Amino acid sequence: MAEPRTGPTSGRTPPDTGWTDDVILVEDDGTPHGRADRTMVHTADTPLHLAFSTYLFNTRGEVLVTRRALGKKTWPGVWTNSCCGHPRPGEGLEDAARRRIREELGLAVGPLTPLLPEFRYRATDASGIVENEICPVYAGFVIDDIPAPDPAEVAEWAWIDWDKFAAAVLATPQVYSPWAALQVPALVPLVRNRACPTADGADDLAATIAEVDRLLRTELADLSAAWEHHLAGIGVDVVPGDLTAWLGSLLVGQGKRIRVAMTHWGFVAAGGRPESAAHATMVRVAAALETLHLFALVHDDVMDDSDARRGHASAHVQAAAWHRAADARGDAEAFGRNLAILLGDLAHALADRLADGLPGPVRGLWYDLCVELIAGQRADLTGAAAGRRDRAHAEQVARLKSGRYTIERPLAFGALAAEAGPDASAALQRYGQHIGRAFALRDDALGVWGDPERTGKPAGDDLREGKATVLVSLAESRLTGPDAARLARLGTPEFSEADAAALATALRTFGVADEVERLISEAHDAALAALAEGALTRAGVAGLTEAARTIAWRDA
Repeated sequence: MAEPRTGPTSGRTPPDTGWTDDVILVEDDGTPHGRADRTMVHTADTPLHLAFSTYLFNTRGEVLVTRRALGKKTWPGVWTNSCCGHPRPGEGLEDAARRRIREELGLAVGPLTPLLPEFRYRATDASGIVENEICPVYAGFVIDDIPAPDPAEVAEWAWIDWDKFAAAVLATPQVYSPWAALQVPALVPLVRNRACPTADGADDLAATIAEVDRLLRTELADLSAAWEHHLAGIGVDVVPGDLTAWLGSLLVGQGKRIRVAMTHWGFVAAGGRPESAAHATMVRVAAALETLHLFALVHDDVMDDSDARRGHASAHVQAAAWHRAADARGDAEAFGRNLAILLGDLAHALADRLADGLPGPVRGLWYDLCVELIAGQRADLTGAAAGRRDRAHAEQVARLKSGRYTIERPLAFGALAAEAGPDASAALQRYGQHIGRAFALRDDALGVWGDPERTGKPAGDDLREGKATVLVSLAESRLTGPDAARLARLGTPEFSEADAAALATALRTFGVADEVERLISEAHDAALAALAEGALTRAGVAGLTEAARTIAWRDA
């Protein structure tokens, strides 16, 4: 066995005293028939009652073993599995297991896998006290692997190789708790066949991105087949290929994958594990988000009449060029806009197909995301038309169009997939709100001063488009004289290229750029403070900390 460790202790408050400490009494077939005080029911004639056992695995595939505290009434000082306990009346077994793991070990665990759902045993301690339990056995995966145990429950703990632990139990079963001595032989074939959770690549963002791209390729192949079926060999005119091929070229392996990263880290931070249905949900919703993002980019470029995206011609510009190259009939620009709108529509249809079949809460959040994204775009268009410059409007548009669907919602999707508890979900929401704000503010700055070689868009694009950004709202109270007059022309036909260049310089001169950087720093620091509240896994916190730095100070 690995060198055992004690502490640090958790420093947690006692369990909620609003709960009774009763166990659930059951018939021989497992049917509940009553309840009894846990501290009174364990005697020399303990009735059959409901319990659970858990075996926790870390990112190295090791199992956590614990030594029972010397003050325990039964089997004191004996080495055993990770955590055991009893569900309270009205409490589900998995909920009870997560609660007990948190109370006893200070660890957060993702979804639990039932390995021995019908396990039961009866054993008598040297004191004469009997354990008589129907005790389903679960495996769980944790990314954090430094417990903060309750010293009244756990004297020592160690992470050890599963095969070594199993061999030790088989060789000297009397050294271990009687339930572990009975459970481990039955678990050996299940663990060998990977029925228990493992964590290879659990925090590997690159692996998640690769899975997303594989799923997108599969869905695009299905879409292409459906497209061919509907066209029935009609063929393609003017453009060099079908919309499905064009969509694939813009979708697979493209972009910064920020939304994938946020979904991934939300999942990891909430205790999600790989090789599970939950992980597959996370990958699918991340793929849907990337596809929805392409829809938003294509339509946004049409509405803003932007010439470039990601260093290449925007979709409507490219389609217009194809029209001219084919010497086609009609107006090339109108054709380009129309075809780009269809491309965006197809992306949205594919995103919805990816979202189909997701669990109910995830699907509900998907609908909210789609509605709020369009609501934000509408507010952006109508606000610009009305000449809105107030900061409240600018911040609301930024959150709906940018911060929420790029940061907050992907984090929430990852947490939902991992079945996060309320504390983890709340911490991720707070982090997402702050980093979403930093993301939108950095977008504002890059839209004015960004390097086109890095951003893929011309410098000053946001000024030429007259966007009502937070940056512009800050400028309202600072600019004077000719610069204030230029700001007043923003969004009108009178605003010129020369105005854009001069205004970009004035925004630096009057301290607007410095103020934006200060706001970004504040948002970044507030996000890290949310991560420090202890509800998230260590690997998730590390990933989100690095993501915060990258997002806040990115140059593209």
